[in-house]
Amino acid sequence: MDKLELFNKLARHVRPAYYDYQDVTDLDAKLADTGLDSLDFVMVGIYLATIYGVPESVSKDFAPTTVGEFFELNEKHKTQEPPATADEAMEMCK
Repeated sequence: MDKLELFNKLARHVRPAYYDYQDVTDLDAKLADTGLDSLDFVMVGIYLATIYGVPESVSKDFAPTTVGEFFELNEKHKTQEPPATADEAMEMCK
């Protein structure tokens, strides 16, 4: 699965429609530079935890600083394999 594609789809999903969002192009991008606010990060984190099967008791302690760290933490604590594509992963977020 393309992690950048998934992150950008999730960001657009949680971001209100009237806000512009510029796609992240690098997993090393700092979360603070993405244009998302703290509630957006929480929502992206909840969706990623769902996609990777990470228990809430574990995911609530995550404090990633980059987009890549969001995925590394979920990979490390996953209890299920994520879908093969970003579109399939997004189906889990409905």
